[in-house]
Amino acid sequence: MLEKLIKFFVLNLVDKPEVVTITEVETKGKSIIEVRVAPQDLAKVIGKEGRTFRALRTIINVVDQESKRDLVVDTIAQ
Repeated sequence: MLEKLIKFFVLNLVDKPEVVTITEVETKGKSIIEVRVAPQDLAKVIGKEGRTFRALRTIINVVDQESKRDLVVDTIAQ
């Protein structure tokens, strides 16, 4: 569910949606969601002073707050 939500937001921000990959790695009590985008799209996903990415993380944490797990969302340029 979280992957679909992140994908929806990220695909609407980038110029090269075919390059976007989202993977979720589960560890003990912690989930790491990696968002990989094209290098030229990285700035669009992060936003001015990180505001866009911070807003995305806030939305994801609100949606996921019932699970009581630590959630890390990270953006990586491919």
